Amino acid sequence: MIIDGNSLTYRAFFALPPEMATSKGQTTNAVYGFGAMLVNLIKDQNPEKIVVAFDRREKTFRHKKYAAYKANRE
Repeated sequence: MIIDGNSLTYRAFFALPPEMATSKGQTTNAVYGFGAMLVNLIKDQNPEKIVVAFDRREKTFRHKKYAAYKANRE
């Protein structure tokens, strides 16, 4: 199973309330949601192996090929 880590994290961040935070105020909704979705994928799909890929910070070949890549993301 290959997972788009950025996509899953982005979905988790906006799907869960921002009030999910540590006692110091750091939001944890993306981390919690990512973990919960990953556990559900493992349970539902029972993959033999898993790879999670994350985008690099700097722009990649995707931005050159498609100008609107991630254009709507904050």
